Amino acid sequence: NKGASRKSAILLREMLTEYEARENAHRIRTTEKVENLQTYFIHLVHSKEVKGVCLNIIMAVLYIFSLVYANLVNLKLIGYKTGLLKRESLGCYVISLGNITVGGTGKTPTAQRLAREIRDMGYRVVILNRGYRAKWHGDVGIVSDGEKLHMDAAEAGDEAYMLAKHLPNVPVLIGAERAVTGRYAMEHFGAEVAILDDGYQHWQLNRDLDILLVDAVNVFGNGYLLPRGTLRESMSHISRADVCLMTKVDQAAEGSREYIRDTVHRYNEKAKIVESIHQPRCFILLSDWYVNIACAGVPVEEIQGKHVVAVSAIGNPASFEQTLSDLGAVIIESLRYPDHHDYTIREMQDVLQQAEVQGAESIVITEKDAVKIPAEVAKEAWKIPIYVICVEVTFQQGADEFRDELRLRIQEKVGQKG
Repeated sequence: NKGASRKSAILLREMLTEYEARENAHRIRTTEKVENLQTYFIHLVHSKEVKGVCLNIIMAVLYIFSLVYANLVNLKLIGYKTGLLKRESLGCYVISLGNITVGGTGKTPTAQRLAREIRDMGYRVVILNRGYRAKWHGDVGIVSDGEKLHMDAAEAGDEAYMLAKHLPNVPVLIGAERAVTGRYAMEHFGAEVAILDDGYQHWQLNRDLDILLVDAVNVFGNGYLLPRGTLRESMSHISRADVCLMTKVDQAAEGSREYIRDTVHRYNEKAKIVESIHQPRCFILLSDWYVNIACAGVPVEEIQGKHVVAVSAIGNPASFEQTLSDLGAVIIESLRYPDHHDYTIREMQDVLQQAEVQGAESIVITEKDAVKIPAEVAKEAWKIPIYVICVEVTFQQGADEFRDELRLRIQEKVGQKG
């Protein structure tokens, strides 16, 4: 009868709901274990020395793998230099922006600043990003056409989405083959300048200018190559750079800037050296940031003396926390997650609960974290506000000379503007 059928359906639905809840809980626990292991491993590879027989054996094995990795990288580079491997060219001016270490050197905000500088010179500039951890797969993905967004953070990847969200009038494309996305950008957007975001190792494409970023806070990691260390390629490959851009120099330890200059010039006497800082612009409520990234926000001075919880899933969380401390915030808890971590609703609820228990006045996250927080959390008004710190890169020492040379080099290939 109908009553029995209805009861059976309700019972079945409850059983399925319970099963899904158990599966989700198991998946979350598994993910947490994997990420805890990942965090521990990252700590190990950043260390110059480790204690314990077992750990030393593991590090020795990783060192052997790093030698193999180094030889493979060198062979690949030789292949491109000798013409055994094909390199393609674009008709526009191509700039690669990247580093020789893994982790947060500030590529994304630097790419934003560079794109704005070139756009303001009057050139049609595009950003070509590989779309790291993007759900979209294909030859050419249009994150933004310069007028509106066509993908969300999950589809595009957090870095490409942030670039697109911040840069009106600058198309942002994703795709593994930059030659393919570059040709598309020239054909459909009339690109005159293409920035290869994280493109220092993208040797498949010829470039007119190589910009190497060096984090003044975490200088060249521990000196070892992957997987024993954090170097993507040998230090000698600094020789390819036309410009060395030091980031976060305002947070650098005493002597770091001189050490970077000496190291760069040891491998590359001709490289121009430019310094930059990450300048906090304002704090924006997460719910407001989600709707309008350009809103005025709260002045950075407002955080002075406030008790906050710092939450981040970035390559260099210490730099973010140092920025908050320099602004006068009192950090009562720092919650660090693996780089590019996708936050769950449950995790954010736990963060909010922990902040409330500890008497925090607010939670502060980075923009890179903001795009990874579920919309259900981002749009909600919570008892403890979640603020996004908005940071922009400012070029300092060597900036004027760099701008003049950049303009001249682009003019030589593309023509003069204005």
